[in-house]
Amino acid sequence: MLISVITAIIEIFGVFTIGAFARFKNYIKDEDISPWSMIIIDLLLPMLVFSSIVKDLDASRLKVLWMLPVTAFGIMASGAMLGTVLKLAMVNKGSGRMETFHHFCAINNYGFLPLIVISNIWGDKYLALLFLAGIGSDIGFWTIGVSLLGKGNIKSSLKKILSPNTIAIMAALLITVIGAKGLIPDVIIKIFSKLGGAAVPLMLMMIGASLYSSSTSIVKNKRDIAYLCFVRLLLIPFITTTVLKLLPIPEDAYRVLFVIAIMPVSVSSAILTRRFGGSPEFAGQAAIVTTVCSVATMPIMLMLLNVKIF
Repeated sequence: MLISVITAIIEIFGVFTIGAFARFKNYIKDEDISPWSMIIIDLLLPMLVFSSIVKDLDASRLKVLWMLPVTAFGIMASGAMLGTVLKLAMVNKGSGRMETFHHFCAINNYGFLPLIVISNIWGDKYLALLFLAGIGSDIGFWTIGVSLLGKGNIKSSLKKILSPNTIAIMAALLITVIGAKGLIPDVIIKIFSKLGGAAVPLMLMMIGASLYSSSTSIVKNKRDIAYLCFVRLLLIPFITTTVLKLLPIPEDAYRVLFVIAIMPVSVSSAILTRRFGGSPEFAGQAAIVTTVCSVATMPIMLMLLNVKIF
């Protein structure tokens, strides 16, 4: 598994590098990142979600797998509770940095990075489980995540939960539950699968380009960013994954939730801070540094995946 983890990390950062290079050469401009991200998130990713769930999710297991979204939401809620105390150790508490730090204790990169890691280690059949867990993660992102930044309107942010991605999940689940998979032409599934497959490398390129654009801020707030790396990449994941081991969760669901729990800061949070409060500068720095540091911490944490408590 260690080789698979290393391969996944090399793949992630390889595509990041290509995106950063494209931004450096001006093939991707700052104004291109937002519209392309919308195409990926609102069009291509829902296709991947729909095709993966329809192909690989066993309807008979839904009576057990309901724990996936509930636990994924719980991971964010527990991070928010821990952050209430952990944020007090920050040095620079002004200009929205404390709120941003607290936000990052709860919210991490639960979408695209786990997708690469999980598919490299256990194969694409696990992606349906990741997308099912994403229901709870999305709810946590737009409720807990927004509220911790201090200026968010929860009522308006709740509307974001009903995104194209969530609609694709619900439609695929309905088709799976009623046993209507055979009514979907194979050509539709193939088109969705191929176009959806492009969502991951394209989004990683956009993330790489975005990180390059924010790279000038990485030398600031050194003490606080080092502390955030420890908290977000080691302390909170260790506590969360220890609790996961105690829950009666099926092995494949446990693996998916474990990977979600050890991810670095969410890159999209750097955009969220511009709208709902916090420090966009600190958020951009955190996205770069924690993502780079996760090269070392992900293998360390994954070594604990099969370690039993008792």
